Amino acid sequence: MSITITGQPGQRIAVGGDITKTLRVPYDEVEERFLLAASDGSLIEGRLEAEKDRFDFRVVVDGAGISRVGHGELTLDWRVEWVTIAPYDAGALPERSPMPLPLFDSLSG
Repeated sequence: MSITITGQPGQRIAVGGDITKTLRVPYDEVEERFLLAASDGSLIEGRLEAEKDRFDFRVVVDGAGISRVGHGELTLDWRVEWVTIAPYDAGALPERSPMPLPLFDSLSG
């Protein structure tokens, strides 16, 4: 059980597998990125170069499934019940701070 997300011409992505749907990318000429979230907990950043109809995907948060990124596509190997797409917003991404070394746990602020 899995889904594969593939970039399509016309600013769209196709979702195939457990879910079969075509989604319109919320494209903005200033911000080429968009976000995808899946029911397994995955958060994916997509990038669309509209002039070339070229898509790139990057996993921002790993969910329960195993994700495989290919040229213009991404596969989530897990049972996925839903997927949603949204315009890019950096506030939706988890804050990443360096983790202290185990030896120095008491120094974390």
